[in-house]
Amino acid sequence: MTVYDIEDLYSHLGVFGNFQIFVVVMYTIGERVTAGLLDFQVHILSVIPHWSCVSDRCYELTQNQTFFNKTTLCIMDFDEWEWRETRSNLVTEFNLICGDTYKISLGSTLFFTGYPVGSLLIGIISDYVGRKWLATVFLFLTGLTNCIAAVLTNYTSFIILRSIEGFCIGGLTVTFYPLVIEYIGAGARNLANVVAQCGYGLGMAFLCFTASYIDSWRAVVISTSAHLFFVALIVATNIPESPRYLLKNKDKEAKQVLKIMASWNKVKLPDEFEIRQPDENTCQHERVWTLFSYSRYTCMATLAQMFIWFTAALYFFALSFNMNDVMGNPYLHYTQFSFKSFMVIMGRAVAGFIYSLVYLYSAEIFPTTVRSSGLGLCVFVAQVSSLIAPFVIVIHNDNADIIYTILFLFCIMAFLAGWILPETVDCPLPRTIAEMDAMKHRHYSVFTENTPLIENEQTEQNS
Repeated sequence: MTVYDIEDLYSHLGVFGNFQIFVVVMYTIGERVTAGLLDFQVHILSVIPHWSCVSDRCYELTQNQTFFNKTTLCIMDFDEWEWRETRSNLVTEFNLICGDTYKISLGSTLFFTGYPVGSLLIGIISDYVGRKWLATVFLFLTGLTNCIAAVLTNYTSFIILRSIEGFCIGGLTVTFYPLVIEYIGAGARNLANVVAQCGYGLGMAFLCFTASYIDSWRAVVISTSAHLFFVALIVATNIPESPRYLLKNKDKEAKQVLKIMASWNKVKLPDEFEIRQPDENTCQHERVWTLFSYSRYTCMATLAQMFIWFTAALYFFALSFNMNDVMGNPYLHYTQFSFKSFMVIMGRAVAGFIYSLVYLYSAEIFPTTVRSSGLGLCVFVAQVSSLIAPFVIVIHNDNADIIYTILFLFCIMAFLAGWILPETVDCPLPRTIAEMDAMKHRHYSVFTENTPLIENEQTEQNS
């Protein structure tokens, strides 16, 4: 019976066939679009609307201030003013004005606090039990918590549930993304990653669209989460577990998955074949903390990736929080455009590109045995960095140039850290930490024997 390498089988099946396209579409809709919807949900649904004064004191209160000034609103009694718009949002529903405006930011902060916890914890669990069912569970839980949040009548309960949503989307990211990457061949991973990352922007755009045309914030929340139940059902019934993960100890199930892929992609596999497997005992005992103890290289490569993720997040969020200080009035960006503001915009664009790239790069460096937990570790560090970024901006009060000096130094150090890491373009995914360690010697392959499937078949027929 002929023994094939998993990469040879993927090449024969098609690195980006019908099945892989289907999986990428489900991931884009289920995880990337959802992330774009949830990340800015509180921000979009907490815009303070216009109000009108209905008191006899209107002229006295507003003669020296702008009519819609928030300060004026705060010194008036509730029966002296009213909202001019019938559309409801979080501000009008829970009276998040004056001394309670901090609760708006608190809702986002709790979401981004739950995110890294979920990514780290669920990433570790995923390497124990697999990707498919955890991804399905967190698709369902993310939709469920969002729908429950839409019917709550207490804002404290709402923001607590937001932290649970952050935990769920963090867990979804580190289970669904490795599942997708492990289905795609070496030559098509970059294309699949670029296509999938576009879903984040689509999610943001859809949130803004629905918030503009639907009057009730509760209806907006439900409309932006209903798709998750559909995707969860599709994943549960049509997408099997990753064959790369199954090769750890379930090779028969891995063969069945490959046959399903062959059916989707309209190609034929040999009736009888075996897959070259890594050492089963090694796979069972490798955990994310093994990366730091296996060898000096795996430790340095892991730390380098964590630092690059930390820097990318710090760079992006520091520029985002400082945008108004750089460009002046946010409503006059086009009239106050300057070279400095242009460089900030370009910097944010580059940071967005880096974010898209590091997801794929880390997934290609971390081996199958710890891919989810390794990615979860990097996401955890990046989210911690995003929480630190607002404090960096405080330095602006003394000297704005210090901000850019700090960011420049971090970027230079991240650039130097990148030299530790190997080239991964068109390379097979490593299966064990030993194969990750071997990447320090090779630029294009971590395997020593890769014979094309068709050639193997021809050799067997000739013999």
